[in-house]
Amino acid sequence: MKQWCIAWAFAAVLAGAVAGQTVPVTGVEGKTLKDLEGTSTLVTVVLKDSGARDNNLRVLEVHSRDLVVLTQNNERFSYLFEDIQEVHVQGGKVEPRRLVLPKMAALRAEDQKIVDRAQSRAREVYAASNDNQDRKIRAAILLALEDDPGAIDYLRTLAESNDVKTQLEAARALYLVGDPISESILRAGLESGNRIARARAAMLAGLSGYHEATDLLNGMLQDRAAELCAPAARALACLDNRATIPRLIQLVGDSNMIKSEAAMFALKRLGGEDVIEQLLARMSAAAPQERFRIAVVLHEMGVEDGRKELAAIFRDVPTLTPEAALILARDKDWDATQFLRARLARRENPTMENLLYRARNAASLFQGGDPSAMAVFQELLREDNKEVKYLICDLIIEINDRRLLSVLQPLLENVDNDVAIRACTATMSMAMPEFRQRLLDVRD
Repeated sequence: MKQWCIAWAFAAVLAGAVAGQTVPVTGVEGKTLKDLEGTSTLVTVVLKDSGARDNNLRVLEVHSRDLVVLTQNNERFSYLFEDIQEVHVQGGKVEPRRLVLPKMAALRAEDQKIVDRAQSRAREVYAASNDNQDRKIRAAILLALEDDPGAIDYLRTLAESNDVKTQLEAARALYLVGDPISESILRAGLESGNRIARARAAMLAGLSGYHEATDLLNGMLQDRAAELCAPAARALACLDNRATIPRLIQLVGDSNMIKSEAAMFALKRLGGEDVIEQLLARMSAAAPQERFRIAVVLHEMGVEDGRKELAAIFRDVPTLTPEAALILARDKDWDATQFLRARLARRENPTMENLLYRARNAASLFQGGDPSAMAVFQELLREDNKEVKYLICDLIIEINDRRLLSVLQPLLENVDNDVAIRACTATMSMAMPEFRQRLLDVRD
């Protein structure tokens, strides 16, 4: 019975897809509905039976059974293929598909030179990365921000490939430069047997407001595996699904850091008095680690009790003092700032853990108003450690202070193209605020 249902559903989808392919497109030679999708081309939809003509429409999305258009009043409307006689291209020409690119911010002349170099360096990396698809995609994103047709076509070609993981990587890249995310790619990813694909699709479903994924995401939220549970938590928060709040509060105390951090993000995103009330009720009886996480969420929601609890943890729980200091120092807390300065002055073994904490330490001090922390970044960048360089680029994206462009400038010339493209990305984020926000949105 189950096999019969699956076969029937597949046949129905296939029939819908074939119907979409056979809807006549007139007024231009050799084009299909997919060629019109996402372009600025104006079309007329001619309906069967009545012969009614709906003019001046733009094709937004082509699904298995229907067509979604944008009217001249900027309203979305869908037509079933079975109701369409033909789609007529007005003007006899299909316009190229265009991106709504992020705007470039006004920059000082010296900052603009660094941004220009980041753009040209990204072009060099793109040309040199034919053997590394991940790096080539990263570089293509930055070229697409300049409306480079070759880079845009490269990403769109990947989005139409037969591999769902590749499609989702390309969809993520196109989202960063302003392209809408295809619902067909989201559905394929969410229904995939590949966990990486499902996780990526979950994140994108949340960012694109794809509420049809809610049931699947709720199932993933209950999964014991962090790789499914965490992205589902983030996505459902982006979809403003408040029914998840009890589960999220439970996950804050989970032993798996990936799950707990996703729950913290989700609760901050949802916000509201009900979240604050439930977190305060849980905080007093929680173990130190969970109490710290709850305090962080409350603090970042602007609740004074959260800041007070962080200060108490900083003072009374030595194992959590370093993490609490990072948060309090950003708010110019004197004791936390002194703790971080003393830690920087202390000689420590250059282990990965110590180097990464040193970078985060410098970032917190800088955000708290101590510009001398820039020297710590420069010192760390002299270390032969790729992970530290990556983290500094990510921290600079978060801090978003153009004084740090001078820190990024040497990294643009790094002989390691992976490091260089990370630095290019951080540089471009300071020049394009919308792009920066999307970078923060897509972080796992």
